Amino acid sequence: MTRVRLAVQSDAGALTELRCAFLEEMGQRLPDGFSDHLRDWIETALQAGRLHAWLAEHEGRVVGSAAVNPYPHMPSANYPTGQGWYLLNVYVKPAQRQGGIGTALLAAVGSAAREQGVDALTLHANARARALYERHGFKSSNDAMKLGLA
Repeated sequence: MTRVRLAVQSDAGALTELRCAFLEEMGQRLPDGFSDHLRDWIETALQAGRLHAWLAEHEGRVVGSAAVNPYPHMPSANYPTGQGWYLLNVYVKPAQRQGGIGTALLAAVGSAAREQGVDALTLHANARARALYERHGFKSSNDAMKLGLA
C-alpha cells in the first residue's frame, strides 16, 4: 500500500536523491558536489518554511515526492489571499509509475494548499507529465516569460 506524508527535515536525504534523479531524467548533467549543496538547501528551506514537500512510501520504501515553494504575491480579485505555491516537481521512481502515486502526491499537495488558503498552484510541466497535471485541473498558460540571470 502507498502512503503519502509531509516531509520533515530528516527526509532531506530522500528528497535530495529523488530531486537529483528527476533532474538527470530531464537531461541535466549535475556538477560534482551538487547533491551535497542541494541537501543543505533542502534542510534549510524546510526548516525556514520556504519549501514544503511530501514523500510517497510503498512497502516501507520512498518511491516518490512532490515539493512546492510558497510565495507571496500582491492580492487581487482573482488571488485574494496573496499566497501562491510553485510546484517544483512531482517525481515517481520509474519502476513505480502508472500506479497512482503521482495522483496521490498531487492530491496531498492540493489538499494542503486548500487548507492553507493558497490562491493558486503554478508549475512548468514537462511533456511526459502534462497529461497528469491536466487530469488534476491544471490549465496551460502562454503568458509566462523568463529572463535568465545566471
